[in-house]
Amino acid sequence: MPTRLRRAVAVVCATALATSPLLVAPTTAGAASAATPTARAAMPHLTATLTKKTIRVKGADRLRAGRVHFAVKGAGIVEFVTFDKGYDVADFTRDVNRFGAKNDMKALKRAIRNATIIGGFAGGGSGTIVFPRPGAYTPFAIGQRGVVTGKTLVVRGPVRSSSAPRTDGRILAKRGLAWGGASTLPAQGRFLFKNKRSAAVPHFVVLQQVAAGTTTDQVLEFLQSGEQGPPPSWVLPGSMETGSLSPGRSMTVDYDLPPGQYVVMCFFPDPEMQGMPHALMGMLRMINLT
Repeated sequence: MPTRLRRAVAVVCATALATSPLLVAPTTAGAASAATPTARAAMPHLTATLTKKTIRVKGADRLRAGRVHFAVKGAGIVEFVTFDKGYDVADFTRDVNRFGAKNDMKALKRAIRNATIIGGFAGGGSGTIVFPRPGAYTPFAIGQRGVVTGKTLVVRGPVRSSSAPRTDGRILAKRGLAWGGASTLPAQGRFLFKNKRSAAVPHFVVLQQVAAGTTTDQVLEFLQSGEQGPPPSWVLPGSMETGSLSPGRSMTVDYDLPPGQYVVMCFFPDPEMQGMPHALMGMLRMINLT
């Protein structure tokens, strides 16, 4: 198992880059066998390819607001963000990079306040996201050297009507840094991830396989210890991570993981706790994939 671990802390959309002493590189978070969504209206398909310097998005011609199927290629997580009036991609990039480099809480809070993240996926992953209204949406990723962005998409109106695909269960981020939703999911399928409006801050989902019987207290103790050595014996290979969602947003996530017990975590940095990742504040829950 690799000891150099995946990006754990993300700002505003999955923002500052850090490492978690628990996570491993995601396995197949990508398209499951039933991953092609169905909808009442034809659903556009977007594919983003992440390189070291940019993000290339295909399928965005004449795109209308509404739900789209979105797949990502490359090593990293690609997400979409839209900004409030008077704040733009240059402001966002500067704030995210300042937080990542200097743990600048003012920059983190400014980014969260002025940006709406509508989700995304790791390389090899797919699902559906929703462009809620006409406007400008920018793809971005967080790399070792900071924010990488692609060409901003101009999404037209009116909003296209299409249904969400069938899902096998829900994972809900709730008020009080708590998780809700299904306690059991199939090992291969599709779940709905929703960040409830009452949650107040962005969240993303990490699913990390652990040995049967592992408790959230064990995971929390290890995370808070800051140990940098090999992961404990109860950490197993299965793992995946989604992009972030601002409060009130949702997306569907295709996945294919080994059966077993998983801990659900979020490592988004908390702006009121000096950037402490939510998992270290107790945002953990055990579920089973069967």
